[in-house]
Amino acid sequence: MMELSLNTVTILVIFAYLTLAWLKTVSSGNVTVMDVLWSMGFVLIAWTRFLLVDSYNLAAILCLICVSIWGLRLGVVLHQRTKNRGEDPRYVRMRETAGKNWWWISFLQVFMLQGILLLIVALPIFALIPENSITIEWTPISILLSSLCLAGFVLGLLLEHKADMELKKYREKHGPGNLKTDGMFSVTRHPNHLGEAILWWSISGFAIVVGGVEALPVLIGPLILTLLLRYVSGVKMSEVDLQQREGFQEWVATTPALFANPIKTLLRKNSD
Repeated sequence: MMELSLNTVTILVIFAYLTLAWLKTVSSGNVTVMDVLWSMGFVLIAWTRFLLVDSYNLAAILCLICVSIWGLRLGVVLHQRTKNRGEDPRYVRMRETAGKNWWWISFLQVFMLQGILLLIVALPIFALIPENSITIEWTPISILLSSLCLAGFVLGLLLEHKADMELKKYREKHGPGNLKTDGMFSVTRHPNHLGEAILWWSISGFAIVVGGVEALPVLIGPLILTLLLRYVSGVKMSEVDLQQREGFQEWVATTPALFANPIKTLLRKNSD
């Protein structure tokens, strides 16, 4: 009997995970759960690979810890945010467009498509937890670069968490339907997306420090993620439901969508 490679097993696990999730949504048609499953999918990938390899090194352990912290935190936050809110307006529009065919279109357009994207973004995990573990020769330069990558991950995680907590407190105080434009949201319109992009670029950088030039293809992962956050599922789709809120146009005119210029931000804050 042919033995499956670790990469093949990882792919099969993810598609089984999302197929089961889709089957659970068929009766209701509500697929907002996919937002929670997205982050948890990375945790599943990391643990699947970590538990199946024969040996692992420090890089694999650090990758597992970082991905688990990020994925579990985000999964909990999104679950709390969506459990009493009902279906996300983005998916409502998609369901209305699909009509009676939504039950199978949602399988392809929501679950399988995001499954493919999930696997692409997770390329750094594939590199850091490979089937055959390598011995890492730590040098002063590699230690320094790895430390910078870890610092980038922590920075991205803190940005994302702080933005989520600010938004949670704002909604508890003002309720839904209001536009938050102060705090971190006065620096960038989507600080949580910015934090996510930073931490995944940092994980990818760590994969390159460990794997060398052969690991360069992992950069496809954070590149795809950043493009999605900026032009597809992040900024663009989120702001469709914000356009009618008071102050939206002024917010867009004065605040960058994702990437903020830290010098301009500091100068503006000091002038205030």
